Amino acid sequence: MPTITLPSREIPVIGDYDVIVAGGGPGGIPAAVAAARAGARTLLIERYGYLGGMATAGLINVILGVHASGTDEPMIGGIAEEICRGMTSLGGAPDFDDAVSRGGINFEPEAYKLVSDSLVLESGVDPRLHSWAVDTIMEDGRITALVLESKSGRQAVTGKVFVDATGDADLVAQSGARFAHGRQFDGAVQAMGSMFRFGGADEERLPTGEERAAIIERGWAAMDAGEINCFNPSWGDMVAEKIEGEHMVNAMRFPGDATSAEDLTRAEVQIRRDTWGLIEWWRENVPGLENAYLIQSPPHVGIRESRQMIGHERIVGQDVLDARRHEDVVARGCYYIDIHCPLGRVKNATHMCYKNCPNDPPCAYYEERYEELPGRDEDAHLPMRPRDGLSQQEWDRPRAKPRDGLWFDIPWGCLVSADVPNLLAAGRNISADHHGMAAVRVIGTCMSIGQAAGEGAAIAAGEDPAGDASQVDVTTLQQRLRANRAAI
Repeated sequence: MPTITLPSREIPVIGDYDVIVAGGGPGGIPAAVAAARAGARTLLIERYGYLGGMATAGLINVILGVHASGTDEPMIGGIAEEICRGMTSLGGAPDFDDAVSRGGINFEPEAYKLVSDSLVLESGVDPRLHSWAVDTIMEDGRITALVLESKSGRQAVTGKVFVDATGDADLVAQSGARFAHGRQFDGAVQAMGSMFRFGGADEERLPTGEERAAIIERGWAAMDAGEINCFNPSWGDMVAEKIEGEHMVNAMRFPGDATSAEDLTRAEVQIRRDTWGLIEWWRENVPGLENAYLIQSPPHVGIRESRQMIGHERIVGQDVLDARRHEDVVARGCYYIDIHCPLGRVKNATHMCYKNCPNDPPCAYYEERYEELPGRDEDAHLPMRPRDGLSQQEWDRPRAKPRDGLWFDIPWGCLVSADVPNLLAAGRNISADHHGMAAVRVIGTCMSIGQAAGEGAAIAAGEDPAGDASQVDVTTLQQRLRANRAAI
């Protein structure tokens, strides 16, 4: 590939901070707020003109991973709870306690933006929107500065501790630290996908029960015939559980690498086309959707998996199933191992394709290595839907998740880079394998991880001249997290 050599240039340094957080999504917001409240001079960098990441730019309008299965015990608290209760006060989310007990908190993305702005500003964080961290400056194996690009040109910020909350481990890659990418077998990642919002639904006429099931079955047949391109022909639920006539839908899939601009471009274009086609099919086939219309497609395609930082510890799928506990716990996870077909062709409602993969040719990993996968014992896998030749009993097998009433711990070592001592990860890009990440990546868990990263970053910045996060006293960190109502 041809290259171009740029002449050297001086870049203005526009600020010096104790903690710099790159990425203002579900992991980055709590990280920045926690660090600032702990007394650290904190900068939060976000490439869009608003905060929220996948929760807003991706229209992912439900917070999952909020309570242990079979109990009402919350798995999130602290800053995550503040955000949720703030959205409730704006009418943008249901009652927190009730929604937690039901296992998910639906919300209005615009409320998420507004509450996030308030929390960030009130905590003393210096937010910088419309800015992108494009490079790291390294000295003696540590990050000393980030290079930013924006409408203001190329600039730099210096700091002591850096939190990678980009979701894609961008700072990790830029700094030369090690990372994993997708599943170990072939590097493939879960398919991208997009939520979208539509209006015009006549709620009283929408099919239910057997009629709904029959129409969805016709949708699967239309998918098989190539008439529509999605993974799920269902019309979803009302926005924030209350906006009558408006629904948020999770139906689109596209295979590709979220760290490739080419793949991202193809995904955005194809998913927009597929979304329009699905709505047209609903108008013709679903009573109550004759007047359906598209309100909004997301500004950014939804990303489930890309790079994972290599940390001092690592969460694997078996940790989830065993509900493994750690002495250095800083957050808790309770979601199941939710793996979406990397080729984007799975059409079932449960997303996992450990066996009976319908792809032609089939995915070799799941075809040949099914016996080796975590969760194979005790029926902890998820088969395809009954129409693929499985009985209803097989269809009803439990998800690959911790046993009822239990959860798995997320240890501090999973947040700290094994290679760059002053680099932390917050969100789905923490140290985890393909299966472990699939249970960690949901918004509720990422918010909890973010608060832990921010608290720990502030400790490292204040107590260690080099900002070495691996030297943080975890007992002190845990005490501070509990004092700030985090769920650990």
